[in-house]
Amino acid sequence: MPARSNLWLGLLVGVSGLLMGFAVSTLAYRYRVLHVPGQSIMERMNRDLQLTPAQRDRIGDILRESRFKVRQSQVEFQHRRHELFWQALGQVREALTPEQQQKFDRDFTQPWERRGHAGEHQHGPPEGFEEPMETPPQK
Repeated sequence: MPARSNLWLGLLVGVSGLLMGFAVSTLAYRYRVLHVPGQSIMERMNRDLQLTPAQRDRIGDILRESRFKVRQSQVEFQHRRHELFWQALGQVREALTPEQQQKFDRDFTQPWERRGHAGEHQHGPPEGFEEPMETPPQK
């Protein structure tokens, strides 16, 4: 019998915990301690600040313009980052012997290209990475 009463006690404690959690979270959303997930900043501002239609339009325009500028900055940053990466690889390659350059081209640049990183920007790798550059033999 004691095992059965422990089971009922555990079940009672579990259900009580769930009910209390539900009640607390409901109150937290009602009194804005927690915010509704997925709600946009515009919806929150409209509700909390009681915006006029003209304010909603103006703020919407500001947010859209800012979002566009942020996205542009991200694209420019990615482009510049890739340019710097490929410049560094070109400098590393120049420090190598022709035999090392062939291995470098095969093992260090093409895996990057296969993962799709080279195609994320318009310039791609510098000249000589697709095919080993012809260099005069060193004596």
